[in-house]
Amino acid sequence: MNNALYPKKFRTAEWLGFIAASILAPLFHFTYALSGSNQFVGMISAVNESVWEHSKILYFPFLFYSIVEFFIIKPDAKRFWASKAVAMAFLPVIMIVFFYTYTGMFGIESLAVDIASTFVWLFFAFMISYKLYISNYRLERFFGWFVFLLILVFLIEILFTLLPPRIPLFMDTTTGVYGFPV
Repeated sequence: MNNALYPKKFRTAEWLGFIAASILAPLFHFTYALSGSNQFVGMISAVNESVWEHSKILYFPFLFYSIVEFFIIKPDAKRFWASKAVAMAFLPVIMIVFFYTYTGMFGIESLAVDIASTFVWLFFAFMISYKLYISNYRLERFFGWFVFLLILVFLIEILFTLLPPRIPLFMDTTTGVYGFPV
């Protein structure tokens, strides 16, 4: 499909994605507990109160919406998934960097800041995806690398729930547990 004819339709889809992911993200904080501690559900939702597990409540709603969006709007596949890969890699990185920056600078943790930043990061991720998709960058040239990035981030999101490194990023701040609660 010619990208020049596509910006309005894609922009609308991205706005809908932002709204959908903004609704799903808070739900993904609780789906593991609501599922009766189902480990499959825990792979895609927060299983504890660690900073790392909270990255999943951004990442997976964005990913799931992107999959649905792909089948509904039928964009150029290489360009679409390249732009989505960049946005999905952005989400956990910016969330973690921001959290440790503001808590380190001010010595506080704020639930209000954490919740507000969730929506800000989702907005930026959808904006990144949109801007890259409609840009003149020839993303499809590096499609293989973007697929690798997409798969890598997906596997890391799951792997670090199953086998979390013993560093503060992965520790539940309320229980001291890493990964799935015992």
